[in-house]
Amino acid sequence: MKRLLMVRHAKSDWGDLRLKDFDRPLNKRGKENAPDMGNRLKNRHYYVDVIVSSSSKRTKQTSKRIAAAIGYDKKNIVWSDDLYHANKDRIKETIYTLDKEYESVMIVCHNTGITDFVNSLAGYVTDNLPTCGMVAFEVDCKKWKKFDEADKKLVFFDYPRSRD
Repeated sequence: MKRLLMVRHAKSDWGDLRLKDFDRPLNKRGKENAPDMGNRLKNRHYYVDVIVSSSSKRTKQTSKRIAAAIGYDKKNIVWSDDLYHANKDRIKETIYTLDKEYESVMIVCHNTGITDFVNSLAGYVTDNLPTCGMVAFEVDCKKWKKFDEADKKLVFFDYPRSRD
């Protein structure tokens, strides 16, 4: 049984409208939410073998903060230009290429692709995965390239304000 954790980047900063979308950093709330969500993962005893993240600034910042909270070495994060605003099919293609040795994978990317992707796996989960929202699945396969045919089970859906 494999585990897949889908994470939307934390809240971004729109203060400087001259920045390209790719270069937008996290805002104050995003910088706080990412380690908080990492701590929630740690409290669940949910660890990952690899983090694969979009290479945009806000996804990098989100991934590094979550990694620090769960004790994952930030140097081992895999940066993927293909995940920048990826649609659900591009996300799937990324999953197919994962090494079969990885039992538990975290993918950090963007809306609307991530919302479409998680809904395609579990039926309706949400109309909009909140920033820094996480959706975890169990995937019944031995190799990630068999992801499409595998049975998938929603394990949890969590986001920063779910406990407010």
